[in-house]
Amino acid sequence: MSTDTDNAVEHLEEFGYCLLPDLMPAAWARAFADGCLKIHADPELADNISGDEYYQTLFGMLNLDDRTWDCAAHPAPVAVAQHFLGPKCRVVEACSKPTWPGAPHQALHVDSASNFLRVPNIPWMINTMWMLTDFTAENGATAVVSGSHRSGLSQPPAQLDVDGPDLLPICGRAGSLLMWHGGAFHMARANRSDQIRVGLNVAYYPRWFNNWVENHHRPVWPETYERMPPQMQRLCTGRRVHAREEAYELPPLPPPAADQS
Repeated sequence: MSTDTDNAVEHLEEFGYCLLPDLMPAAWARAFADGCLKIHADPELADNISGDEYYQTLFGMLNLDDRTWDCAAHPAPVAVAQHFLGPKCRVVEACSKPTWPGAPHQALHVDSASNFLRVPNIPWMINTMWMLTDFTAENGATAVVSGSHRSGLSQPPAQLDVDGPDLLPICGRAGSLLMWHGGAFHMARANRSDQIRVGLNVAYYPRWFNNWVENHHRPVWPETYERMPPQMQRLCTGRRVHAREEAYELPPLPPPAADQS
């Protein structure tokens, strides 16, 4: 790993998040943001979108824009993710996330922890947000509660003030990358500017994580996988199909009720 990546690992380990500035050229990132907004406007992809007129998540970006691969397979985030999750960690999904002017705060949350009986003391996800436009405190930059990845909680405490000093907006120029431990409390802040904030979310998972719990994830299509460069193929180790029910392991059925007769 490079010195910058070593520093990122140390910061994420200590505080639950890290910022890797200017990993991609700003002009490239902004052009990608424009491409994402065109995909969001395509009526044929409406079923891929979760959200409202202010904040949306569009699933399936690995299949929809090859620039997603440049982000997901970038050596810096891959090295950080592998440090925490092991050399065989994988990318399952990537999502475009625009926040339009007027968007309120999104809910403060922990990633993918609600199904744990006990929250693990090891990472179950290293999440990322590529800044495809500039991220500022005014336009809805993702905010993180420093050190909260050590809480062992599956959801943040209700009394935490989302407008208080504990929520740190992570700001950066287009082309920068925010990474965080899935257990860190975080949220998309309100967009009080007149500009659309666009991010690309790529999550890295260990092999043991059952992505059935991610109920909007779209699998990588076989034809997409065939076009991917080898470094991206190595990260996409799941089943390559078109339908969710073919890709993810469903939870076990409950045992039949005992016969009371």
